[in-house]
Amino acid sequence: MPRKAFIEDLQQAIGSFNHPKISRIEPGVEDGSLTFQYALPSHGGLGITLQALVTDVGDYPSSHMYMIYTTSEGIPAHVSNQIEDVGTLDGLRVSDMLLKVTKRLDKATADSQQEPLELDDDAMDCDEASTGPSEPELEEDSDADSIGAWSPKSPPHPTLAISTGRKVASGTRNRSSILATNRRIRSDLSQAKEAGFRVGHLGGLINDAEDSFVTLSIRVSKLGVSEEAMQAWHLSPSQYFILLIRYTAGYQSLEEMLKAKDSHCSQDVFFRVGLAYRYKIPLDEAIEAFSHTKQKNDTRVDCDLAQDNGPDKSSRLQPCFIGSPLQDLMNKRLLSILSYRSALGFAWKGAEAWYTDHQGTNWSTGDGVDTKYYSPDISSQQVALPRIVTDDHFGRSTPKPSFPLIAMQFALRHLVRCTEFCLVCHSPVEDDFEALKPYVCSKPLCLYQYMSFGFGPSIEHDIISQPHVVDLLTSFCYASAASGTLKNLPNGLSLSVPAPSLLPSPPTPPMYPYPTYKGMTDADTSGSGAANSDKSRAVQPAQEPQKYKAKYDQQNMELILPQDEPFLHANQWVVVSFPGIACETFHSRVIEVLHPTIRLGPMVNHSSVEMKVLPHTDASAPSPATLRLKSGPPNPSIDRSLTPAATPPRQLHGESPKYPEVEIIVYDQNFDDLSFKDKQTTICMLLDTLPSVSIMKEYLQSKRGKDLDLKRWPDRISPAAAGVLRWIIASNRSCIIQVDHIEGDISRASEERVTGMSQWMQFRFAQGAPDKEQRFIQSIRDTTAHNQYPTQYAWHGSPLHNWHSIVREGLHFQQTSHGRAYGNGVYHATNVQTSLGYSGSFGGYHGSGGGSSKWPHSQLQISSAVALNEIVNAPAQFVSKTPHLVVAQLDWIQTRYLFVKICSSIKFDVEVQPSEVFVQDPAYTPVGDNNQRIVIPITAISKSRRPVSKAVPRKDKKIKLSKGLNADDAILLSDDTDIDDLRILISEDEEEEVKPAPPEIKEAPKTDFVPGTVDHESLPLLEPPTYATPGGTKALQRELNSTLKIQDSQPAHALGWYIDRENINNMYQWIIELHSFEPHLPLAKDLKAKGLTSVVTEVRFGKDYPMTPPFVRIIRPRFLSFMAGGGGHVTAGGALCMELLTNSGWSAVSNMESVLLQVRLALSSTDPKPARLEPGSTVRDYGVGEAIEAYIRACQTHGVSTHHPPGMTEI
Repeated sequence: MPRKAFIEDLQQAIGSFNHPKISRIEPGVEDGSLTFQYALPSHGGLGITLQALVTDVGDYPSSHMYMIYTTSEGIPAHVSNQIEDVGTLDGLRVSDMLLKVTKRLDKATADSQQEPLELDDDAMDCDEASTGPSEPELEEDSDADSIGAWSPKSPPHPTLAISTGRKVASGTRNRSSILATNRRIRSDLSQAKEAGFRVGHLGGLINDAEDSFVTLSIRVSKLGVSEEAMQAWHLSPSQYFILLIRYTAGYQSLEEMLKAKDSHCSQDVFFRVGLAYRYKIPLDEAIEAFSHTKQKNDTRVDCDLAQDNGPDKSSRLQPCFIGSPLQDLMNKRLLSILSYRSALGFAWKGAEAWYTDHQGTNWSTGDGVDTKYYSPDISSQQVALPRIVTDDHFGRSTPKPSFPLIAMQFALRHLVRCTEFCLVCHSPVEDDFEALKPYVCSKPLCLYQYMSFGFGPSIEHDIISQPHVVDLLTSFCYASAASGTLKNLPNGLSLSVPAPSLLPSPPTPPMYPYPTYKGMTDADTSGSGAANSDKSRAVQPAQEPQKYKAKYDQQNMELILPQDEPFLHANQWVVVSFPGIACETFHSRVIEVLHPTIRLGPMVNHSSVEMKVLPHTDASAPSPATLRLKSGPPNPSIDRSLTPAATPPRQLHGESPKYPEVEIIVYDQNFDDLSFKDKQTTICMLLDTLPSVSIMKEYLQSKRGKDLDLKRWPDRISPAAAGVLRWIIASNRSCIIQVDHIEGDISRASEERVTGMSQWMQFRFAQGAPDKEQRFIQSIRDTTAHNQYPTQYAWHGSPLHNWHSIVREGLHFQQTSHGRAYGNGVYHATNVQTSLGYSGSFGGYHGSGGGSSKWPHSQLQISSAVALNEIVNAPAQFVSKTPHLVVAQLDWIQTRYLFVKICSSIKFDVEVQPSEVFVQDPAYTPVGDNNQRIVIPITAISKSRRPVSKAVPRKDKKIKLSKGLNADDAILLSDDTDIDDLRILISEDEEEEVKPAPPEIKEAPKTDFVPGTVDHESLPLLEPPTYATPGGTKALQRELNSTLKIQDSQPAHALGWYIDRENINNMYQWIIELHSFEPHLPLAKDLKAKGLTSVVTEVRFGKDYPMTPPFVRIIRPRFLSFMAGGGGHVTAGGALCMELLTNSGWSAVSNMESVLLQVRLALSSTDPKPARLEPGSTVRDYGVGEAIEAYIRACQTHGVSTHHPPGMTEI
């Protein structure tokens, strides 16, 4: 609510706004007002009282306005004038408004004392407890390159505190210093551009601009990342990876940064990373990227749940899959790492290791440096990656190294090699296996931070987008834990769980298939080696776990504890068991504690049949009426208003008292303190309390895009169960994507389905490091490049309980499960029945305990799994090729598909052969479950190496041949570079020393245009606008002066436009002539035929300029309309129809020179048709009414508000 938001912001400002001259911030008398005092030295050191009034609190915090005034007397005139100049401040939060007013008054008092004031000297220090760095907000009356005029329509963002700068304040540096900085800027950006990156800047950068942005970007397709990695990392080849650098105290070279770092000065450079479909983003997006709200919303590694299909998709900065860890690394460590490289001569690897080993320690040069820090950075990925990714500009000893280029190379190092580094501590991971997705190292603290701080993937996204993959991963984990072979466990997450020893044992294993209840002892895991993987040992708890007695009020869902029982806490979970109901337990959350009465939430029973109903729309605790459960056996007649899987206890046998006695087990044991066996048991128990994935998906979809977090379903999923589920999904290191259609489900097209395995559910399955595919391709080139069939496919089977580790560690042969009679290597078979024999699906294998190892709430009910791998087709070099294919070279193996045997009641779509297939070696073609050869779609192979396919007969038609790349593969076209970004690299805007001019040589005029020949009185102009704002007027004054300066310095024929300065009567309405079109254009010929030398246009600016685009229309002459065969982007009423002039295509940093250039290019365009004048010898003008209609049509077409500019529709 707006009023509530204003009150909260005001309270926050009262408690946290820190400025030495601001005091006594208090709520005002009127609603939506506040008062504060500003210390004025010339006012006897006393404070002047200022009042700020929000004109309409209902518009807060986006479209409101402040009225600023003072009630104090005797204020100096220069201060009073400054307060009046502040006028109304639009769309600012309370803290932002205070900061803006303070800076204006600081400037006024500094100017009055004839002393330059460095605003950063009075800066507010960044809060050390803040989640991210703070940056300043600029004021709107700075010079032309300032971005202070963003406030009117900028999205609201929290206060950006002023950082402590080390540069002299703007306006006090001498001219030579500013010119030197400008030259260094051009040098640094030019080096980045020469290295192959797209370079841009926002908010002004040269001429001593205090706050500005630099962007470096590269197309994802140029990173050398495999298609599998792009899919796993949620990247698109057409996207740009963007590094956004913000300079909050003026541009600084690398040398200046390192010197400031050594002097322990505060950091004035900050970083953000993201993805976009253009090489740079708009200014408002850049500002938003550094706001605290944006940081909190971008903590997930995964992409957003909602797809962004809006019109401004190309210009938005979208989150990167490791955006938060990468930004944390760069903001906190980059400058320190560079200082180590500079001082000690390290490479990246050594400097990063030095930082990890020596942070917080005292070291001197006399201590010496271990040679390990100078060891080369040897990485398999380093060899396969393109040079633009692996290059090291800092290591070349360049005289003036480019800091933006170095920062981009460092960011790419940790992006494309993200699987080599821990996402929390950023140290190299010590795992001896390769992974396709990044994760954390083995330190428990890293895992805790990874899961707790939101660095992990969004399980909610996976549940909605790929529910069957979540089901698959959960089932694999359950099978591994149920068999006692789960090696790596979720230690370090501070999971509070019930004591496993206190839980009752069911009479039959299928009902409650935990290892504990199947007779499994510690000896059952001694030979597996699994226990050795759990680094933690059982710790004796501080207090022995125990059960508590209580009475149970079934009518009100309440527990009545004896007076001497311990006090429970709200939100704590408990297990409730009914002695009269054998081996059945219920899990519930404590909602309210009124000792000795404990009110419980809905009860969750692991053995109940879940009801497929929508959960409560409110995430808070249900009302007491909803919680009243009637006793009786679980059956379909149970009230459907119950939370899914919240099942009432069974009817007690015989007569039962009003309040039967129950036993309570509290979730009060630390998971880390349990024994290895009990941890496996507990994981099974927690997964049993979860609802099915389909019900979790229904719950999330019922939220309609808001609060998509399972934590907001506290009455159904315990924190411990949610933590285990999040760990299962986050620790998956493979890319698994569902292929099949299931009845009632919409998923991926069946073109990717392998035919010949009709009774098996299929998933695309990719493993290995991001460069694994490239190494596989290189192995083909080195081994079988000239073979007719360079690769073959074969099956690999493994027991169900092994797949949890396989999807995390990949295929290897470090452990022996079934013997190695045919040598060391990964075993394969061409017949799926052979591999199924090793998967445990035959012979009654169900794990070491002997009971069912299926997750009870799985929709798939997986019984076995087998992988289909692509192998380099060199059988002569295999360890063995009969009766099994044994391959020792892991780079020769690429997993492609995962097949799982699921519940027979699930029906697939009708199996149809793919339209394009992969040609297989007849001698090694895999055989499916129907004893027929399988058909593999061409999509199983990466586009870069799709071989020639043959036609496969089909009943109705033949399958098409595939010859190399698809003919319809999209070509990635580079977007145009903004003129401002080109100018900063190739032009000098400063005034150099005047050199003696050579003798003037008169040349013949290169254009027939003659300035000043248009009679402005004869032009049908729109009514001059009556609106004006201080910010808009100042921005237009600067823009007009800058545009006229360019006009005076350029020859007319090269410029192509002209503004008659004598006829600018209103700053918001310009008359501009476009001339000197290329002679070969039809437009130029038509102008000459009518005796004209220019096209007269009217440019009208809105009150919010530069946040909104100008309206551009042609006055004279009339053009041929689109319907009549004309072009040039001219509408029927004379308005220009260009994306640049719409809200979605406009950028606040665009200047009128670039706008006029784009308009001339649009008129000169011959695609699809050239611009032509209307036929006839008469020269006619566009009328005012036509212009208004054309403007409204353009607004409706492009979604621009029809009341902008104000007053047009009233003419």
